Amino acid sequence: MKVCIPKSGRMIKRHFGKAEEFAFVVIEEGKIASVEVVPNPGREKVGVPKFVAAYGTTHVIAAGIGNPAIAILNKEGVEVYAGALGSIDTILERFMKGELKSKKMSCAGENKCGAQHPK
Repeated sequence: MKVCIPKSGRMIKRHFGKAEEFAFVVIEEGKIASVEVVPNPGREKVGVPKFVAAYGTTHVIAAGIGNPAIAILNKEGVEVYAGALGSIDTILERFMKGELKSKKMSCAGENKCGAQHPK
């Protein structure tokens, strides 16, 4: 399987489409076989979900991701795990153990994922 994670350094980027780069992680027999980091071509140049799917991605692990992006990825046969926050290493470990569950954390509208909300 090939997992795509939007990243910023060693952390999952809070907004899928605005990630500086994507880590494409190949997992074979429950272990990481390879990692390729690819710069985000930008939402203005290419549809990011289509770009990610074209890499042969089977799964996307993201924090915030909009419903239109999820729909495009699902149509391309990509399973999406939303609501994942934290370090990429920790999230991948949980994913490979089958402990990662998708949570509702979409980014409807501009900058919703990075916005500070009052308590």
